[in-house]
Amino acid sequence: MKNKLFLFILLTTGLLSLVSDTLADWSAAKRLTWTSGDSCIPAMVIDPGDNIHVAWQDDTPGNFEIYYRKGN
Repeated sequence: MKNKLFLFILLTTGLLSLVSDTLADWSAAKRLTWTSGDSCIPAMVIDPGDNIHVAWQDDTPGNFEIYYRKGN
């Protein structure tokens, strides 16, 4: 993930996209969740191996639960 900026959009779309440092080249969006509930309070970190870790809350099961996805 060197020389990349990250645009994280989860609150309304559940999508994650990467953009280059020149803002000219966007990656294809990757859907993180397909739930019909309210996904909110996202958090994202990148570990030393360039893996992306994303966590968020979602109320689909009737109460808010914490969800997690890992990507590279």
